[in-house]
Amino acid sequence: YEQTIADTNGSVEALQKEIVSKTKAKAEAHKDKLQAESDHGDTMKELEGLAKYNADLHEECDYVMKNFEVRQSGRQAEIEALQQAKQILSGADFGK
Repeated sequence: YEQTIADTNGSVEALQKEIVSKTKAKAEAHKDKLQAESDHGDTMKELEGLAKYNADLHEECDYVMKNFEVRQSGRQAEIEALQQAKQILSGADFGK
């Protein structure tokens, strides 16, 4: 009888220690889960911001690409006009 009680008491102590150990592990896992959820939320906000920045950047680039030829021809006309003005100021005669 005494042996059975000693075995049972030993078993109860071991199980209580296991309960304490598992409770600590559960609390640590819960803390890690909360931290991971917080990190995930922060990361999602950052990704949303980057997606918006990417969309804005694409919009700007599309505008520049769309108007590139117009701007290029305008610049070419400006260069030609400046060259003619330079020639006029140099004393060039344009068929007068």
